[in-house]
Amino acid sequence: MDAKKGRKSESVLKRVDMTTIIILFFLAVVMTYYTMLQSEMKQKIIVTRELVATKSANQINEYLSTGVDIIRGVSYTLDDMIRKGKSPEEMEAFLENQYAASEHITAGNSTGLYAVVSDVFIDGTGWVPPEDYVPQERPWYGGAMANIGQVAVVDPYLDAKTHTMMITLSKSLCDVKSVASMDFSLSYLQKMTEELAAKGDSDIEIVIDRNYQVIAHSDRAEVGKNYLTEEGTFGKMLVDELRSTNEKYFSFRFGDEEYIVYKVPVANSWLCLSVFDATSTFTQLRRTLLLTIVVLLLVISIILAIMIRYENKARLAQELNQKAETAAAANEAKSTFLSNMSHEIRTPINAVLGMNEMILRESREPNVIEYAENIHTAGSTLLGLINDILDFSKIEAGKMEIIPVDYELSSVFNDLVNMIHTRADAKGLELLLDFDQETPKLLYGDEIRIKQVITNLLTNAVKYTEKGSVTFSVKFERVPDDPDSVLLCVAVKDTGIGIKPEDMEKLFSKFERIEEKRNRNVEGTGLGMTITLNLLEKMGSSLQVESTYGVGSTFSFKLRQRVNKWEPLGDYKASYQELLKGHKKYREKFTAPEALVLMVDDNPMNLTVFKSLIKQTKVQVDTANDGDEGLLLALEKKYDIIFLDHMMPGKDGIETLHELKKQESGPNRNTPVICLTANAISGAREQYIEAGFNDYLTKPIDTDKLEEMLLSYLPQDKLQEAGEEAVMEDNPDIPDCLALLQGAGWLDLEMGIKNSGSAEAYLSLLKIFYESMDETEQAIEGFYAERNIKDYTIKVHALKSSARIIGAKEFGEEAQLLENAGKAENREYIRAHHEGFIETYRGFKAQLAAVFANEQTAAEDEKPEADAVLMESVYEEMREAAEEMDCDRLEEIFTEMEDYRIPDGEVELYKKLKQAVDHFDYEGILTLLDK
Repeated sequence: MDAKKGRKSESVLKRVDMTTIIILFFLAVVMTYYTMLQSEMKQKIIVTRELVATKSANQINEYLSTGVDIIRGVSYTLDDMIRKGKSPEEMEAFLENQYAASEHITAGNSTGLYAVVSDVFIDGTGWVPPEDYVPQERPWYGGAMANIGQVAVVDPYLDAKTHTMMITLSKSLCDVKSVASMDFSLSYLQKMTEELAAKGDSDIEIVIDRNYQVIAHSDRAEVGKNYLTEEGTFGKMLVDELRSTNEKYFSFRFGDEEYIVYKVPVANSWLCLSVFDATSTFTQLRRTLLLTIVVLLLVISIILAIMIRYENKARLAQELNQKAETAAAANEAKSTFLSNMSHEIRTPINAVLGMNEMILRESREPNVIEYAENIHTAGSTLLGLINDILDFSKIEAGKMEIIPVDYELSSVFNDLVNMIHTRADAKGLELLLDFDQETPKLLYGDEIRIKQVITNLLTNAVKYTEKGSVTFSVKFERVPDDPDSVLLCVAVKDTGIGIKPEDMEKLFSKFERIEEKRNRNVEGTGLGMTITLNLLEKMGSSLQVESTYGVGSTFSFKLRQRVNKWEPLGDYKASYQELLKGHKKYREKFTAPEALVLMVDDNPMNLTVFKSLIKQTKVQVDTANDGDEGLLLALEKKYDIIFLDHMMPGKDGIETLHELKKQESGPNRNTPVICLTANAISGAREQYIEAGFNDYLTKPIDTDKLEEMLLSYLPQDKLQEAGEEAVMEDNPDIPDCLALLQGAGWLDLEMGIKNSGSAEAYLSLLKIFYESMDETEQAIEGFYAERNIKDYTIKVHALKSSARIIGAKEFGEEAQLLENAGKAENREYIRAHHEGFIETYRGFKAQLAAVFANEQTAAEDEKPEADAVLMESVYEEMREAAEEMDCDRLEEIFTEMEDYRIPDGEVELYKKLKQAVDHFDYEGILTLLDK
């Protein structure tokens, strides 16, 4: 009895503890949400105030600039009259005329125009000063003398008659003792502040000077007050808060009211303050909070009642969960075993296929290549059962991926037919082929998964057909809303046993086969159809089944594929034989030494790759690092083709193109312009042509496509025939210096060399990638910290392009996902993946340093060190070149200094200067040299 009471008491205590935790948790959630909501609401108010304050500031500056322009014009004329020796009477007549004009221009806000010339006071309004009036003692005269050559603004003062704020603008004249001045009313400024408050743009609009005197106020009674000298007033509180912060905005409470203030500096160190009364807004928010807490407590009470009621059921559910976990663990153990087993068996099979691949790459005998291709097909078939088990494990683990590539349809058909033909012949079945010869032969999709799906269908058809035939049919349909894609219509029809209606569900069940007893001699795991269904779903398709028991079955699907070339398939066997000849085929080259093209890209690696790939054609190449530099070059020279990168900071490719077309006197208004992009999406060509480009190329740049583009757009009279050259080997030789990187899983050296055009060019690109890592990382981290999504996306896009070029394919895909998130403004994805992305990027540096850092250090050690005298001379030359904006001279200086080793104490400054020169930042160069 006591034990039972003890358990009950313990249960009650647990419920009390749980109740306390739940209440505290939900209160924390509510308070967090309230804080976020309050912050968001304040931010919205601040953004609105910023627009109002900025608008007010612009109007003030524009208003004052009118007076400044007038006094400058008057001073210019008086200077001329002084030089010509004009009399005071002539000057007075001039001032009278100018005063009338200024009254009209300023809508009556100019209340006086006067001057002191050779100690003679001249007034344009006819005002005669009293005898004791000494102009040289007036503030306007002293201000002009203190700011010789510049317009001085005398501190505002309150006019006793009009009760409006006034300022005086003055400027010294050419003899450095004469001064011209103008009285300028700020009544328009007062009117503007009143109108802003009246329209509801702000609750209170204030303009104060640097001494905290009110120049203009939406409440006219406040004009002229100095808030700094007051005590206990709203103005005093406002100024105290203003002086204690450097932020653009601040908030404070005065009495029971809460205010948000946005400040914007204007001319002469004045401040424009837009004040918003947020009391009602935040009061309503607090009421909402209290109501939410009350409702929350009510909900918690209901939840606790339900918890008590179903306590016994929870225990039962716990027992069931334990059983489910045991079953899940057993299922996981099974999947792990299947995966491990499949990998163990795949190892010797992959060794055979690997050796066969070497035959394919190294042999040039047509019959040997054909035998090797058949071995490859047979070996792939042998892997079928094992791949089924491994793929099923991947599907269960959610790791199955679709990886699209360019592929030849003739190669797919040849592999499938060779694979199934042997099996069909062995059973005495007729294999019928129905391929539409008009189907485009070069497509873009996951070739491996497509072959896997069709292989499963063909293999099952042969397995379950004892006599008759198996028909393999492939046709295509055009996609009305996507002219760059087709629907591949694939069907496999057999005259086999068919499927009973009640067995249709078993067809897609794992580890189950139809009519097990009848088909006990048929090999297989029972996974094929499950995998087929999952793969088609991942590729955006589905499997259709039509079957009559005892007659046969038809399995079909339609799969969208992008068309890379609309050349028809024709006879697939002939097309495949033509493809095989590519192992020994030579292609025609051309040269165009008189042709000149311009390449514009913000990524230095892309520029280097382009020049390397185009080098063999002897075409001359100019490069530019951004749109503005490209536009300057386009004004100076006539180019045969201009290549523009799409995504660049500042002006992107499309904006640069539009400005290029507007260069009325430019020689390249009609020059063909090709867009370069790393995003080969469907319909991209039409998109860029609509924007004004002649064509587009995807990155990494394919050499053949680049040469086709050059052949299409270069003037025919500049093209010359060249001798035949062999196609680059599929496995280029890797330089010894890169041996340390051959085991790096993140870097495909062969792909990088192929993308670069040669091993020598690849070394150069890899070095650029290594040396720019710190700068690139800092830029990306900076944009991330500033929440500058636009520039963050552009910088990640550039890094993606560089990574793909050097063969860091997987890292390039990570960058692609971040870029996609940036374009979609998916900040959550960026926050979740940014740190891991940067950490991976940093990890590359140590491996690359092993290749380049030692080499660079050894080379530097052999150079003589530049002494202090030489460095001082170099810095002085840099200063002169930067002041004259002479980029050629700056580049010459750095080229000359390559023969010297920079002293340790100067290395950091030297690197910063080099970066500034690379970005044509002349102001930055001068700033660095002045430190």
